[in-house]
Amino acid sequence: MRSYDVVVVGAGPAGTSAAKAAALGNAKTLLLEKCPTVMANKPCGEATSQATFKTAGVEPKPSIVLNRAYAKVYAPNMSFVEIKDVGYLINKSLFIQEIAAQAAEAGADIHVREEALSVWRDGSVMRVKTNRDEYSAKVVIGADGYNSTVARSLGISERPEPIPTLQYVMVNCKLECTDAVRFFLGNEVAPGGYAWIFPKSEKVAEVGIGVRGAPAKIYLDRFIKMFEKELGSAKIIDFRGAPVPIGGMIKECVLDNVILVGDAAGTVIPLTGAGIHSSVAAGLAAGEVAAKACQEDDASKKRLSEFYEKYEPWIARINRSLKVMRALEKMTDEDLNMLQSILDASDIIDLANGLDVKRVAMKLLSHPIFAIKLAKAIL
Repeated sequence: MRSYDVVVVGAGPAGTSAAKAAALGNAKTLLLEKCPTVMANKPCGEATSQATFKTAGVEPKPSIVLNRAYAKVYAPNMSFVEIKDVGYLINKSLFIQEIAAQAAEAGADIHVREEALSVWRDGSVMRVKTNRDEYSAKVVIGADGYNSTVARSLGISERPEPIPTLQYVMVNCKLECTDAVRFFLGNEVAPGGYAWIFPKSEKVAEVGIGVRGAPAKIYLDRFIKMFEKELGSAKIIDFRGAPVPIGGMIKECVLDNVILVGDAAGTVIPLTGAGIHSSVAAGLAAGEVAAKACQEDDASKKRLSEFYEKYEPWIARINRSLKVMRALEKMTDEDLNMLQSILDASDIIDLANGLDVKRVAMKLLSHPIFAIKLAKAIL
């Protein structure tokens, strides 16, 4: 049996970041990935902010950043608000691989095609059994997705509320808007969620949808027909779906010897379903705390709970975004159309990302409809 200070299960944005931070903290670190390649295995719109790269410590190289774009958010009546902040359309696989390379450079071992089958506590250490070997660790970081083996093995049954998402990568598109990511709201378009068109280039786009209580594929295909001129002759070269946890963080993602991050813990911004930036930040916090705990030979829940302190700004954002989402999901299309005419770009950024939502709520308090439907619910 091989011994490590920290074993990280799952090599997505959260897991690679956790391995990097743990290794930089001088912890003997192992990163396990069940797939043959460290890559973006979960479907994702692959749009993120410039700040994500700064947090991750990744240079925005042309090989990773495929396009730069501002945003348009459409109400059900197709009126929209422009958000001029420029973000990146990325090759998420190369982004994750860059973080993995940094983890390896810091000294972490990385094993692909090695699946964690079970995890259990054995006295003061953890045991991790895989399809190839067995390991002991002072701390296990579970970054293995929504259906986390780490969580399940340790009897953690709570999982955040999911939204089913489906995405096509389409080629031979005739995009009218190649410098903007487009988000489409409305109960006729995407009940309980939204649809999107993200341009990777002039002829390649990621087109997806997240819906609740409705068949995602039917709504996605219907959405594509709405854009017959742009997508009618396009061909699908990638077709994947996955649950995205939008119900906020689980109540307990830290145990003795264990920290859960990423989709396993619900470190996703609820209203947008965006998880790259927030999960990178969660992984970095978890890895840093785990490494320090190993140096101090104290991997108790109390010691590892420093994770909550380091991740607090993101926890607050996730909680605020969840409040906004709960209020918006009760609104009709008519409400959303009216709201679009009231809000400006900074309002949408704050509401969507769980930032200064109080400011927006105060702005809406004077409105007869949204004072009760949105403002008071947020406050």
